[in-house]
Amino acid sequence: MSWFHTNFVLPVAEPQRYVGLSRRLGEIRKFERMPEQQQRTAQQQRLRTLLEHAYNTVPYYRKQFDDAGFHPSQARIDQPIPLPVMTRDVLRDKSDLLLSTAFKPEELKIAASSGTTSTPVTFRRDVEGLRNKVALNFQLNTWAGYEPGDSVMMLWGAHRDLTMEPSWRWRLYEEVLMHRTSAPSGLINDEILERFRLRYEKQRPKVLYGYSTVLAVFASYLRQCGMRHKPSIVIATAEVLNEQNRKLIESVFDIPVFVHYGSRDTGMISAECSEHEGLHFHPWGSYVEFDRIGDTPDGPSYRILVTDLLNYGQPFIRYDTGDCVTLAIQRCSCGRWFPLASQILGRVADGILLANGGIVPGVTIGCQMTSLQQNFQAILQVQVVQKSHQHLHLRYVVRDQSTAEFQELESICNGIDSLIHQKMRWTLEKVSALPRERSGKIRLCLSEIKTPRSTFAAPFQAEQTLVQL
Repeated sequence: MSWFHTNFVLPVAEPQRYVGLSRRLGEIRKFERMPEQQQRTAQQQRLRTLLEHAYNTVPYYRKQFDDAGFHPSQARIDQPIPLPVMTRDVLRDKSDLLLSTAFKPEELKIAASSGTTSTPVTFRRDVEGLRNKVALNFQLNTWAGYEPGDSVMMLWGAHRDLTMEPSWRWRLYEEVLMHRTSAPSGLINDEILERFRLRYEKQRPKVLYGYSTVLAVFASYLRQCGMRHKPSIVIATAEVLNEQNRKLIESVFDIPVFVHYGSRDTGMISAECSEHEGLHFHPWGSYVEFDRIGDTPDGPSYRILVTDLLNYGQPFIRYDTGDCVTLAIQRCSCGRWFPLASQILGRVADGILLANGGIVPGVTIGCQMTSLQQNFQAILQVQVVQKSHQHLHLRYVVRDQSTAEFQELESICNGIDSLIHQKMRWTLEKVSALPRERSGKIRLCLSEIKTPRSTFAAPFQAEQTLVQL
């Protein structure tokens, strides 16, 4: 079915995203078949081409290159790029200055960061870059054995990725042609999990794909209730999959979990292979630098600096994703030389615990923030601390003193209230900086109340490998 879907169904149904999908997949697979040295040479040339494009069409980057006394033709993949790190603050403040003059503004597609590590930031992509990112995502799926057209159930919480009131045409496309079923997981309780279970047993999907903690919760629920069907593939993404939850999922479904890593900003850039010895950062789509920032019980931690080799509309050079990793000591048994992370340390988020036993995943809070306002003017970062079932404490960092600060705070509080379907008591604390984990990460949600006696609460509150400073 894969050929039919990649060559016909997807390009016809959604041409903006999937035109040329088969050709793009062919290019990536050709790259993967090359000998290692040819792959390294090809990545270096792709890096130089992207940097030269930025130098010639983005005045902001031309100045950075000139100030550093560095020309794109000098770039090497075995050396750091001698430019300042690009942060979300830079992207927020210099957004228009980062656009390439090779494109008209209306030709670029607007997107936004997830809001799980700071307030959401808008950015832009060129259409070709978007299509290439989609193709790379599909190729990483194939590492797990997931091909377009395979039956898949998605346990997802980002409502912007789901059609909440689908037309019959959309349902025909999604459920009949693509064999995809979505199960929104913005709120988790026994009633919702039972709906998931009934849908799962009816569909009998080959692939179970979703938020890491939600997959663990669903696995825990199925273990208690019993199940008749087991998927062939489980893919976890969007959140840290700690060792406890990995063991839970694998014990219930009796298959290894494949972990994928990406972000709204860069797209999916890393995945586990069949050896499950770490996550490979695919060199066709990005050049990744690992900047050491500290230590964890599992070894040194590094922040991820991504130079996106696919987005020419608004180039990201040495972009700090806000996530951290530990690195593998030796090469993966699969033989790939691709940079290998042994563990992703980023995006650790507790859930908000409700009095009725339900839980709202922390990553869903980040998605809700993005839907509220894609580009906050005053607030830079937030952290939600749950003090009780009725009390949430909001720590926040501001960029400027302005009336927008109070409007944005009200928007955040009201938005989270609407998400959890109850009015909370809010206390606010303006801070100069949010507390960080030892890895350097900032947790979006923290819960200080006792975990409820629930069949699904434990995976959300599972002990993390990170240590508070």
